[in-house]
Amino acid sequence: MSTSPSATSARTPSGEPSSPVPTVDGTSRPPSLPAGAREEAGLYAWVPPQGWQRVAQSGSEVHYTSPDSAQEIVANATPAKGDLLAQWQQAEGDTSKGLDYRRIRLEPTTFRGESAVAWEYTVMARGRLWHVRLLGFRSGGTSYEISTWYHPDIEAAALRVYDEVRQSFTPL
Repeated sequence: MSTSPSATSARTPSGEPSSPVPTVDGTSRPPSLPAGAREEAGLYAWVPPQGWQRVAQSGSEVHYTSPDSAQEIVANATPAKGDLLAQWQQAEGDTSKGLDYRRIRLEPTTFRGESAVAWEYTVMARGRLWHVRLLGFRSGGTSYEISTWYHPDIEAAALRVYDEVRQSFTPL
């Protein structure tokens, strides 16, 4: 086994040799996870909001609900198949039937410099108006979705939480 060239030549800022962790040529280190990250089914890791209720719908789909039930954050991973934007456009056909669905946007975007899809809409559910934001992207052979549902009257706080969770999301 050989170590990578950078592992054998690393130096500290003072010029002294450091003690790197060697890697085998052709391999990569697993992604660094933020403090407090929770791994889900070996597919992804994220830092969910503290004090929120966790419900696993399946091994790959996990929901967190705020203590006041005014916001939910969902992550999901599925095998990548076909065009993600086309799939979500098809799903919109089902979503838009009833429930006072109103599209805000469904369009290509980027996430961490890679292709992604953003879908944003409002809908009536459980007798209340909900604002929904979904972000979908692919990594390797997996499609990932990170979404939030929230009551519009808490939008500023809801988006702060959603942004923090999205930034912590790490495909494994």
